Amino acid sequence: MPNLINRYPHEFSGGQCQRIGIARALILKPKLMICDEPVSALDVSVQAQVVNLLTELQKDMVFLMIFIAHDLSVVKHISDRIVVMYLGRPMEIGPSKAVCRAPTHPYTQALIESVPIPDPKAERARVRPILEGDLPSLLAPPSGCVFRTRCPKVQAVCAGDRPVMDTSGPDQMAACPFHD
Repeated sequence: MPNLINRYPHEFSGGQCQRIGIARALILKPKLMICDEPVSALDVSVQAQVVNLLTELQKDMVFLMIFIAHDLSVVKHISDRIVVMYLGRPMEIGPSKAVCRAPTHPYTQALIESVPIPDPKAERARVRPILEGDLPSLLAPPSGCVFRTRCPKVQAVCAGDRPVMDTSGPDQMAACPFHD
């Protein structure tokens, strides 16, 4: 496309800018690529195109990818494993399908519940739990579990020591003694 060579960056669409950014990152043939919110500002159809492009490139060029995003419906399509984080701390880790199908940590459950359902009737009919409580400061996180100020399962012990990952499951782990 020779007509694109003289364009300024602001003259490209969001999807084109993402593809250009991906191309620039892959020129060096990295072994690891970190994608921080690569599809957050794109509409759903362009998101799917970029995710499919990344998946194809990863298979063809054989590199690892860390895909950082808030939208778990996108993350589950591109990731083998998911780490759900809150205030920079891991809350749940596991295979993407398991974490999205049966989340165990209360924060992961809230994130999954926030994903819209494509059926408008079902979307309107469902009741979404709302995370109550104060959003803690990243500069002065609460003691113990950082999610405790908003957790529906909070108990006195949550203010004490920081919870460790429960490794009782085969692949899926949660940092909550009261997880499902």
